[in-house]
Amino acid sequence: MADHFVSLNRGVSGFAQTDFTTGTATTAGDQIELRIKDGASLTKKDVVLALEAFERFFNTSPWVAYAGFDVAL
Repeated sequence: MADHFVSLNRGVSGFAQTDFTTGTATTAGDQIELRIKDGASLTKKDVVLALEAFERFFNTSPWVAYAGFDVAL
């Protein structure tokens, strides 16, 4: 099975379904991507908890800098 992704570009609000790109291959240009492994038996709650954890990560500037992400702090 292929992994599935949902992606969007910088500045996109995410309030419309058309704001997102979805599929199983590369996004071919979108700047932000979430990829979920097929067959992992995840629930929606699992995904929401992970998204909240990612939000904490990116709100903690030392972690972002240490990891080497090329994003403005």
